[in-house]
Amino acid sequence: MTLQRRLLRRFRRWTLLIALAGAAYLGLRFDLVTLPPDGCSPVTRYEAGDRLVIDRHPGDVQPGDAVLVRAADGTLHLVLVEAAREDDGRLWCSADCARCDAFDSGSVGWLDLSAVAGRVLLAWVY
Repeated sequence: MTLQRRLLRRFRRWTLLIALAGAAYLGLRFDLVTLPPDGCSPVTRYEAGDRLVIDRHPGDVQPGDAVLVRAADGTLHLVLVEAAREDDGRLWCSADCARCDAFDSGSVGWLDLSAVAGRVLLAWVY
């Protein structure tokens, strides 16, 4: 076997390994969530039936971000971050769609940052 063939074989193996590692990272870091098509969206920038790309490990959550939060009963809710307290890592979240009965901090108070299950990065109509 010539040197060129050995190098080409190694290059192919490393390329495959890097591609597999990248796919594993994307699968662990991001998630696709579809909003129920027959309901209403609590955040007006998204519509029922939209697909959302969720970053499951958001580094920084700021006011104005749309996030998924996990309620005390374990259900996930789409909300907007209205305010963030830097000192204790708490968030004030609400829904901006008046026609939807939605989860918000008005009824449960400030939410701990650990309640954030992910931040919405991208949405498209499915």
